[in-house]
Amino acid sequence: MVQSDNKQREYSRAEVSRHDNAASLWVIRGNQVFDLTSFHTDHPGGSDIIMQFGGQDITDALRDSDVHVHSIEAYRVLKDFYIGEIMAEDRWEHKQPEGGKDEMDCIDDVEFLDIHKALLPQMWRSNFTTEFYIKEVHRPRHLPRPAVFFENSFLEKFTRTPWWVIPLYWTPIMSGLMYLGAEYESTQVMAIGFVFGLISWTLMEYSIHRFVFHYDENIPQGTIYQFAHFLLHGVHHFMPMDPLRLVMPPALSTFLALHILALMSCVFSPGMLHAFCSGLIVGYVLYDECHYWLHHGTSQNSYLTQLKSYHLRHHYKDFKAGFGITSDFWDKVFGTQFATPEH
Repeated sequence: MVQSDNKQREYSRAEVSRHDNAASLWVIRGNQVFDLTSFHTDHPGGSDIIMQFGGQDITDALRDSDVHVHSIEAYRVLKDFYIGEIMAEDRWEHKQPEGGKDEMDCIDDVEFLDIHKALLPQMWRSNFTTEFYIKEVHRPRHLPRPAVFFENSFLEKFTRTPWWVIPLYWTPIMSGLMYLGAEYESTQVMAIGFVFGLISWTLMEYSIHRFVFHYDENIPQGTIYQFAHFLLHGVHHFMPMDPLRLVMPPALSTFLALHILALMSCVFSPGMLHAFCSGLIVGYVLYDECHYWLHHGTSQNSYLTQLKSYHLRHHYKDFKAGFGITSDFWDKVFGTQFATPEH
């Protein structure tokens, strides 16, 4: 259980029940009170789900497979929103989980990165083993605001990318490539190249995510390698709901795109090269926007809901599987789906 301070307030269940809306959202878990007002919009399952339990006791709901069995990492996030205890006369007895140990007692306190301070200086000065770093960086944390990377405010601006920057930046480049390519090839050939590039992106998306972003345990020992991993993808697993770190900054994506363009120029002739790369760009933009939506969007569409659940399981339960973002097709092809079905 969360350790309570002697000065911490005690609340009646009736008092907690009045905090049942977006302006003030409290819940009870294990006779302890948590204020989720700043969190519900970032809840991985969407705000609507958590709003259903506003002012209520969620102890059993967190364990209910018909709702969603939450991992220990979910309790780690919940712990940060603790505000007090239920008064003695209102306390309930709850059935202990399998194993007889309360989930809050399964959370081990470790010294990793302080999410309330600039993250990159901490990483640069760190001396973690690779095993410890990989374990901790894949334990999600949450802040009600974007995390700080640099103490310097000027440098900090370059680490934050709103979702709308991606189509705004890449659409003119894609259009320019198609216009230039039309000087070399017919409309039909350009269309074929574009579709081929668009389809190829799905495999590229999977491959980059699996073999580059999740090199993970294979990274060598040493701070510099962990720092690079943290910048490339580790921070996204560490702070998965940070709205300004969900799409790739144009500077980094342009750097990677130039290398891909150089490689593709050895394969395709002008015209087809332009069309193929345009298809890749559209695939990338759709991927980045989809990725943002998977973390912060909601939908009644069953396919989109399943896709969101699939990706968030990668973050909150098993980062070694489920590498597809826009679909699980390549996970099925290469056998990297989750070992057990989601409840």
